[in-house]
Amino acid sequence: MANTYLIKNIGFLLLATVLGGCSEQAEQTPQISGSQAATATKTDKTINTGEQLSADSEQPTQVPTTNGERRALLESLNINGGSSIDDRRLALFVRYTYFADNPQRQLETLEQLITEIAEMRQTRPDDHELTALYGSAISLQTVFFLDNLGKTNLLSKKGSRYLDRAVKSAPNHLGVRLYRGITYAEMPAFLGKARQAVADFKLIKHASTAFPSKQSADQVNEQANKKFAAMIDYYYAMALIKNQQQDRGIKQLMSLVGKNIAPWSERAAVLKQEQG
Repeated sequence: MANTYLIKNIGFLLLATVLGGCSEQAEQTPQISGSQAATATKTDKTINTGEQLSADSEQPTQVPTTNGERRALLESLNINGGSSIDDRRLALFVRYTYFADNPQRQLETLEQLITEIAEMRQTRPDDHELTALYGSAISLQTVFFLDNLGKTNLLSKKGSRYLDRAVKSAPNHLGVRLYRGITYAEMPAFLGKARQAVADFKLIKHASTAFPSKQSADQVNEQANKKFAAMIDYYYAMALIKNQQQDRGIKQLMSLVGKNIAPWSERAAVLKQEQG
């Protein structure tokens, strides 16, 4: 599977990835027809979250791993008035992950992104991954209002509504689960979103093992898969720790540190050190 992909207590960094290990090709996520959904129901795998995931789960939109690669892709897309809606959609995902991974962030830039995502949502009402992106971007605004608890809470709730709506509409879309999982894992523990993040990552990890890749296992894809799995393990560990499951979270971090997968093993070591 050509899989791709902070609010530490004071901020988010959706990414290096959203998110890590991504290739540079846009992957289309086909809609499941009624007959396909009926067939998928028969093959659903139940996991201990009480939810089900179909073998026909949709893959995340693939985004480059680093900001250098993202810049290159944006340049190649050369978005203008004549660009296709698919290219403009991909550019929004790339621009958002670039912004989230950039320490020199400006509120005005994020607000512009949110406006553009909202406009595209009007033309693609059934694009649930785009809805999840919108919810994540709204939630990310909280980092600019950390001295205003009321506004922080308002933005968090608004973003969560869109994220949860996206998951309810497309529970088998791994991109939707990924954006909500990372966003919720990065939220401060007092907001109470870590439990849902744990559930999302369990589903993603289950999908990665239960439904093997249908694509060729070349070296590039193999490395992308390893980075994707390492990224999931990192945010899963973060969610576990914030969900008062510190022992399990630390164990997950220690396992990841030993794998030496950049940049996730190094980030896992830092997070583990922060836990004492």
